[in-house]
Amino acid sequence: MRCGCPECGTYMIQSEGLDIGCVCPECLFRCRACMGTNTVVSRENLRNLVFVDHTAEHEAQEEAGTPDKTPLRPEDFID
Repeated sequence: MRCGCPECGTYMIQSEGLDIGCVCPECLFRCRACMGTNTVVSRENLRNLVFVDHTAEHEAQEEAGTPDKTPLRPEDFID
């Protein structure tokens, strides 16, 4: 995954070693948002995600005339 630094916007690189995550070569900001660390999804929640019909939700929004055209953010996927 390619990430931009949330602090300065520079392309971040993955850091290898004991402290996994990404590091910004410009401002040295460290981040683990794209790595999925410190997040646990239970088997039940994972199973529920598989059976979600996103097409029906999207079609209902289009029929209602209120399509959501905003880009998704990482926070949209976190409960």
